[in-house]
Amino acid sequence: MAKSTIHDPVNAFVGVITTDESLWNPVQNVLSMWGEIDFTSENVQFDRFTEYYAPEMGKPLIRFWAAFKKLRYPEELVRMKWSCTGIENTFSVDGKRRINIDPGYLTEAKVVLMSFKDFSHRIYLTQGVYADMQLIFRNGQYTPREWTFADYKSDEAQRFFLRLRNSYRERLKMEVQTDFGATAAGNNSD
Repeated sequence: MAKSTIHDPVNAFVGVITTDESLWNPVQNVLSMWGEIDFTSENVQFDRFTEYYAPEMGKPLIRFWAAFKKLRYPEELVRMKWSCTGIENTFSVDGKRRINIDPGYLTEAKVVLMSFKDFSHRIYLTQGVYADMQLIFRNGQYTPREWTFADYKSDEAQRFFLRLRNSYRERLKMEVQTDFGATAAGNNSD
């Protein structure tokens, strides 16, 4: 007989796109409601991947990712998605976003984004939020899927998510028993 289990805590992160890097400090202050930022990725020139946000946000666009230090349960990312949308709206000018903030989470096996948009590979969670698995861990790296966004396929993304995975694995070993009252999972994917 199958037994239900509680999912291990995950490592939340946000993907950020903006033309104005100076917005990051005030945005980071607001994001602190979700915990301290552990580290950020290097900046990526987002315009080399797509023009999708240029009409609304302008150019040149910068992309980077920021990892939260505290582990949390994946269901908390639904609220985080709504929170990030509120932050985007707060920093908007004349109804146009100046910053795009997409939350997601990492486990040893995958990278998942939160989205308000339905698509064939996205799974509905609750409150209008879908889970969008972008990368899976295989053979020592995060491997894209056919629908993975181009920036998530980049070398910069790979370096960020591998660093986050290493940090996550160490934190999971240390924190899961004390902070979450559970035992560390034995479902290593490598």
